[in-house]
Amino acid sequence: MYKEQVVTLTLSGAAETKEGAFNKIFGQIKTAISKQVSEVIVRIEPQEVEVLSAKEAIHTEKFLGFLFPRQRTTYEITAKISVRLGIIEVSKIEFQQENHAHAVQGKQMLAQR
Repeated sequence: MYKEQVVTLTLSGAAETKEGAFNKIFGQIKTAISKQVSEVIVRIEPQEVEVLSAKEAIHTEKFLGFLFPRQRTTYEITAKISVRLGIIEVSKIEFQQENHAHAVQGKQMLAQR
């Protein structure tokens, strides 16, 4: 019923800070795993992070094309992340079926319509 599994993901994130780029990557983990695993995930634990590429892009912004120039920096990181999952295998649980029949009186039946 409960099992552990290791999954490796390659994710990318971009932001105006290095920390923000990593936060975007870690924010994508649950969504990416949910697409791969159809069972109930009870624990997600990152095991290893390997940065595949890290880019820093600097561009200059100007108001009206020539006024108030300022430099903007964007960080883009691509990382390979190994994650250990705790999974409950719902498909292996045997559910007992119960059938209930309820009698409805006339006034209650009219009120439900």
